[in-house]
Amino acid sequence: MEINGLVKGIIEGLRVADAKTVAEVLLTKKDFSNLQSARVYAQRQLNLMVDLGQLIRGDGWYAVKGYRGEFQDHDRLLTKALAEILKLNYECQISREACWDSVGLRSDAVVLLKRGNDGLCFILEVVHNETPVYLLMKKHAWLAWSGANEALSKLFGYKIPHFSVITQEEICLIQ
Repeated sequence: MEINGLVKGIIEGLRVADAKTVAEVLLTKKDFSNLQSARVYAQRQLNLMVDLGQLIRGDGWYAVKGYRGEFQDHDRLLTKALAEILKLNYECQISREACWDSVGLRSDAVVLLKRGNDGLCFILEVVHNETPVYLLMKKHAWLAWSGANEALSKLFGYKIPHFSVITQEEICLIQ
């Protein structure tokens, strides 16, 4: 994939990020001399995508069209967690703010990591203001939902036989 396609892929995966975060991920995927050169390149590409009408720009951040937030604390934490996942250099599909109204579930992100025929699917919840009881209830709702595997398989276009529910603290453990 050409480098400007990488920047586009990174921001599409994150959905909203600042140029530095995009550059940190870009640095793990292409050979730049340092973070500053990756950041300058990312900033240039992100600005170009704004000029072409492909992205929106906020105060210090860029987002895909349709983003309605202000890149506040929760969004920043989620972006940071997703960036760490993208740095792992697995083939990755991310559905940020995934929602299943039929069962009342809305997750911060649903992620599918793949390498060859192996994969890992997980529900990512960023702990910001949520109580431990609320997170436990959400985890149990996912695990008790009999149609979860089918819904995730439909979302990603791959058979998902099982999945995990993790918080951003647990991401640090998988690195």
